[in-house]
Amino acid sequence: MVLAAIEEFDRLGREVFLEKYGYREARGYFLTHEGRRYDSKAIAGVAHRGVAGRPLRASEFSGGAVTVARALANLGFTVTASEELATESPIEALLGKVMNLETSRSPQTRRPKRHQPLTLLWALGRSARAEPRLVSWETTRAEIGSLISSFGLVDDAPNPEYPVLKLTHFGLWEIPGHPAPPAASGGEPLRWMRRHRPLSGPREWVYDLVTKDDAVRSRVAAFLLSEYLHDVDQNALLVRVGLQAASVGRRSTTVERIVRDTALSRLVKTLHDHMCQICGVRLMLPTGPYAEGCHIRPLGEPHNGPDDLANMLCLCPNHHTLFDAGALAVQDDLVVVERSTGKPIGALSVVAEHSVDPRHVTYHREAVAGGEAD
Repeated sequence: MVLAAIEEFDRLGREVFLEKYGYREARGYFLTHEGRRYDSKAIAGVAHRGVAGRPLRASEFSGGAVTVARALANLGFTVTASEELATESPIEALLGKVMNLETSRSPQTRRPKRHQPLTLLWALGRSARAEPRLVSWETTRAEIGSLISSFGLVDDAPNPEYPVLKLTHFGLWEIPGHPAPPAASGGEPLRWMRRHRPLSGPREWVYDLVTKDDAVRSRVAAFLLSEYLHDVDQNALLVRVGLQAASVGRRSTTVERIVRDTALSRLVKTLHDHMCQICGVRLMLPTGPYAEGCHIRPLGEPHNGPDDLANMLCLCPNHHTLFDAGALAVQDDLVVVERSTGKPIGALSVVAEHSVDPRHVTYHREAVAGGEAD
């Protein structure tokens, strides 16, 4: 079965083979046969047709050392980690896995299901509070199920059995004492979890990273929000999972204005290490670094901007005030221009996990910087 899949791979070529069966290029593990390397997950999935009469889709199982690599090795094949995987840091490994989650799509909306992203955000909140890594199944099922009901897609069933098993096979989760849990498909996961009621939680290296490093935790949360949850109340979600912020306060500027220190504001500031995206200044107060979260398209009437990460910047108080007043505008190439002189003052700094929506940039330039300040 495996040899037949390899033969077809050689005959069609890698690109055509992967496209035919709906697999992405392998990033971590490769099957080595007669001096050639093959995408291990794709080979294993196609070879499965010898067992079930059809190849497995990529969304039906996870690749990695504990699943595909082990199965192929048990059949006598050699599976090796890529040079990239062997040399990358734990932070890179975590971010790489999070950015390559294998989520199935909703039949109704055709969008990626949110079970895994919500499960990971739930774990991030627990780690932020330094709560125990492993959690009882009763608590896991109740809390993640409630999150899925509140923030999932319209047809996302509140069944945490599937994301827990999926993330376990993907190498981000752990179910101690159960080395061979079922695949995350069909009815078996529900029966298996209800029968065993296992403790589970993020793998130890994942938990240690996101517990000790607020920046890593913020990068993971920001990607999950931007990739899977851009149309929900992101502040409410962050508060719900325990990544909450301080209460709203007021600070004196040229005019008194509300400085919202919400969960999203804290997140965008952490992503940029409290450095202003316009001038690069990082203010240090006796209490620690200080910056402000700024909405590109203003909230409330008449602008009605969304309160989400793609509509936010991390700015120093001076540039926050100027930006809100329309004294600064951001061009499509992210160059910041003074409205009064038309002169560029620099480019907006960016980080990989924080994608600014260009529609909000255009709106601010035309409706705020191009007209009367609100």
